[in-house]
Amino acid sequence: MALVSGGFLIPGVFAPVAAMEFATIPVSAICEAANCPRAVIAEGEITADAPARFAQFLRQELQRPGLHAVVFMNSPGGNVESALKLGDLLHHAGAAVVVGRPSLAETAPRRRATSRAMGRLGVVPGQCASACVYALMGAKKRVVPDGARLGVHRMSAQSMMRDPSGGGPIGLRYFAGDQEIGTLRSYVARVGGSQELISLAESTPHDKIRILSAAEVRKYRLGTPSL
Repeated sequence: MALVSGGFLIPGVFAPVAAMEFATIPVSAICEAANCPRAVIAEGEITADAPARFAQFLRQELQRPGLHAVVFMNSPGGNVESALKLGDLLHHAGAAVVVGRPSLAETAPRRRATSRAMGRLGVVPGQCASACVYALMGAKKRVVPDGARLGVHRMSAQSMMRDPSGGGPIGLRYFAGDQEIGTLRSYVARVGGSQELISLAESTPHDKIRILSAAEVRKYRLGTPSL
């Protein structure tokens, strides 16, 4: 059974609810068919098929010059196993992940735009909650702009079964065991993440969300404010 750690919408931050989709956006005013400098957008819930779709997306995009190893990510979480696979793909690609949504630097509201821009782009701070945080860990460079929100909680999975006494369906919730935690800790060690963050997440009830402060983002090596 696949454990999940996601689907939480953090108040005050735009929050996609559909399955994660991938796209590119030009990072320069000059974008020609033969060579268009561009970054990647990954937005939505991390579903079971997200890593395979991301790998296919990269293969297609790499056929055309100009793809930067920069990913703008905004996600409420999702499938933990898939998040680790996605993080591995980001790690092997040497990608930088920015928590937020790209916007034209000259039109982005000043109070929400970071002071740094990539080419013609600014970034509207976004969210990376639950399983998304583990995907973020896989990036070679992690960027959490001022105003972005990161949140963690305990991994769990839910299944439905019929009440043996003849009642309606009942839900059963399962939590990560030693094997799942061991897999997660091995991944975190491999990508250079913080083991302490796992302990913090697993101590937070599955139906709550622990928003990380800016100091905690630094403590757990989750990112810096700018590229």
